[in-house]
Amino acid sequence: MSDTTHVLNDTISLLKAGEDFYRNAAENVDDPSLKNLFSENAAIRNAAITEMSQKVERLDEDPSGASWTEQARQGYANAESMFNGTDSLVDYLEEHEDRTLEQIREALKEADDREAVKILTRHLLIFQQTHDRMKAVKDTRTS
Repeated sequence: MSDTTHVLNDTISLLKAGEDFYRNAAENVDDPSLKNLFSENAAIRNAAITEMSQKVERLDEDPSGASWTEQARQGYANAESMFNGTDSLVDYLEEHEDRTLEQIREALKEADDREAVKILTRHLLIFQQTHDRMKAVKDTRTS
């Protein structure tokens, strides 16, 4: 497996976990604006997963599923959010946005394929926007 395939698969894994968590959050929150934001962020992740998976397939490799670590974090956050409510959910999602940006930046350092770098760069800009929106939601809820 090439460095590019490895970093794309790691990114796909994180995005799949995030997509699932955002969809779950959208289904379980009462606030219509949060429901809409969470659904939109899930859809953005789905689009990135699709594009990155197609690139991995063009490299004649198989796209991966969510890593055990991210699945465990998601399970913990699911349980935590049931007991602690929307603020805890927003906190977790904002932390996930931080991890997403960190993962994409690391992937950009390691990717050795020009097309993959373009894909990752484009999605870094998109995920910076989703991060900034979630941070604004978190900051608004804590003020």
